[in-house]
Amino acid sequence: MAPGQSTAVENQKLPVWRLIAAVLVLVAMASVLLALAPVYYEDFQLRQYIQSIARDPRSATTPDDTLRSTVVTRARQLDLLIRPDEVQISHPAGKLELQIKYAVQMDFPLYQVDLHFHPTAAGK
Repeated sequence: MAPGQSTAVENQKLPVWRLIAAVLVLVAMASVLLALAPVYYEDFQLRQYIQSIARDPRSATTPDDTLRSTVVTRARQLDLLIRPDEVQISHPAGKLELQIKYAVQMDFPLYQVDLHFHPTAAGK
């Protein structure tokens, strides 16, 4: 190729509408992530809480209904609507095990999504 001669690809500029569309898509994705982040953080806090309960040796002798109500109360403090029947408590080999299966419904302008969580904690 001779000096000063450019290819057709180099002369083509990105159309402005494509640039705007790309920015809008990135903004939409960031908005969705920011809307979902608090729910995932609340789930993280709930996981930490049930792990602290499971590790506490006194919890193994605490009645299941008391543990269940404690977990549900903490979940409500975190704005997670967990029903008592979603908290499963078992005692395999004398150790406390907590399992929670719940879903959080997120409503966006164009769609609705259910986020399913399943935190589990076991005593030592």
